[in-house]
Amino acid sequence: MEFKIQNTLSPLTRFLLIAGVIYIIWYLMYDYYLLPDGRLDAFLSLSGVNLAGGILNIFGWDIYSESRVLAITGTNGVEIQNGCNGLELIGLYMGFILSYPGGTILKRVMFLSGGIILLFVANVFRIMLFALSIYYVPTFWEQVHTYSSYFIFYPIVLTLWYIWTTMSDDDLLLTLAIK
Repeated sequence: MEFKIQNTLSPLTRFLLIAGVIYIIWYLMYDYYLLPDGRLDAFLSLSGVNLAGGILNIFGWDIYSESRVLAITGTNGVEIQNGCNGLELIGLYMGFILSYPGGTILKRVMFLSGGIILLFVANVFRIMLFALSIYYVPTFWEQVHTYSSYFIFYPIVLTLWYIWTTMSDDDLLLTLAIK
């Protein structure tokens, strides 16, 4: 006699539950381990500032950089603090890719790696934008800081999520949810 366990959850419900659990685990891990430890945040902030400063220097800007601070000489500069280095958004991106059905493990790891690198590069670009905005339009610093994520990170993440849903092996989430 053979027993089959039948999955009574729709693929959409299963995806939402898995994504919710991953989201909760990520934020608990971030708030209680990664943020207090600080090493990953420090690495992302310091390397982002160093790369942004190096690129601006290559393009002829006279740069001042110390620790998490990047400035074009003669300006106040910008400090990249924890929470502004892209780590939280990387966690959300990873949660979606991990919870969406389909794709081999290798395909998933490659897509995650490529997306994380792309988000890191986007953050370097964002840090450069901050330094340049303080130089050219210092009165709009708050707006640039507040809205830069909407114009830089979110389109990238949404595009990557869309690509993942179309390239993963299973279109089960949408096809079975419609039936």
